[in-house]
Amino acid sequence: MGRPPLPVGTHGKVRTYELASGGFRAKTKVRDGDGVTREVERSGRSRAAAERALKKALQERTTPTGGAVTGDSKIADVVALFLEEVKRRRRGTTYDTYALHARNHVVPALGALRLREASVARVDAFLRACEIRLAANTVRSIRTVLSGVLGYAARLGAIPTNPVRDAGRIEGTTSTVRALVRAERVDLLAKLDADEDAYRRDLPDLCRFMLGTGARIGEVIALQDDAVAWEAGEVAIVANIVRVKRVGLVRHEGKTFAARRLLPLPAFVVEMLCERRPDDVVPTSMVFPNSRGHDLGRGSWRDPQNTGARLREALDAAGYEWVTSHVFRKTAATILDQAGLSARAIAGHIGHARPSITQDVYMDKRADGRAAADAFDAALGSGFDEESVQ
Repeated sequence: MGRPPLPVGTHGKVRTYELASGGFRAKTKVRDGDGVTREVERSGRSRAAAERALKKALQERTTPTGGAVTGDSKIADVVALFLEEVKRRRRGTTYDTYALHARNHVVPALGALRLREASVARVDAFLRACEIRLAANTVRSIRTVLSGVLGYAARLGAIPTNPVRDAGRIEGTTSTVRALVRAERVDLLAKLDADEDAYRRDLPDLCRFMLGTGARIGEVIALQDDAVAWEAGEVAIVANIVRVKRVGLVRHEGKTFAARRLLPLPAFVVEMLCERRPDDVVPTSMVFPNSRGHDLGRGSWRDPQNTGARLREALDAAGYEWVTSHVFRKTAATILDQAGLSARAIAGHIGHARPSITQDVYMDKRADGRAAADAFDAALGSGFDEESVQ
């Protein structure tokens, strides 16, 4: 029976030899994570120096990955490999965002480091430096990119763990959520209806749909006629329109799995959609095309960036400089919250995977009207008059 192999990840006896040219060489055999036993050796001026060099090499050693990525690979090289993986697996806008942060932040600061040099302390120091000069959401995106790069290296066995996981959290200032209250909604829609430029650009109906569904602007302009169940009064949110660098406008499946959802439509939205539905409609007709009038339903895709810019002009003209398309989503979430729906139900309606995001970022906590005060009056008001006190 032959000698049993070394356990995976261990090394055998260290042997040291004196070299004829002077100095010493220490060597041993290591059984790597792929099951292959390899010889590792290091030299030094003395026996002890050679053994110390070998032990250090063994501590830093990781399982070889066919020569593509090892602990000695530069982070900049691994970034390029990771981005190729992102391009293959993710949508174009995700790749563009990741590539931007990698090019502008990760590679300039960390690209020359070897993977084994990417310690938790170095990663944390980099993120803290980013916090000083960048917005919290931007730093979180940068952290996501760096985590993806080092996580990719860890999966290949080049480093034992992803150091980004142990780096400190990115703390941002919490902003107060503001949604449109009833009087503001009525006033804004009336002003949009009266704005000739806004009407020509088909913005009033677009805003009504966003307010009545909580859908994202990219999801709304991606709607086709066959997404609407006209008799049931429902709409399937299954896609969005994005602009991809070097490609142009692209319609693809929803932003996330949670973003693909079936929504009931309020009566005023169904009525609005029926009024604007052309007689010669086909299943692929766009509900909100890039033009109005004779081309309604038969135009081309609206550009989300251009639509956002035109909406910005209309909102400013109406005196609602603080409102964005996302405020419509927050307004929809707040209306559902005030109607008594659970956070989970509201998150499912507006397409969030986590109800906590809906509660913390999308719900206006201000009381709308005097309903709360009237409830207290009804329950407690008679209990605090002079007669009851006596």
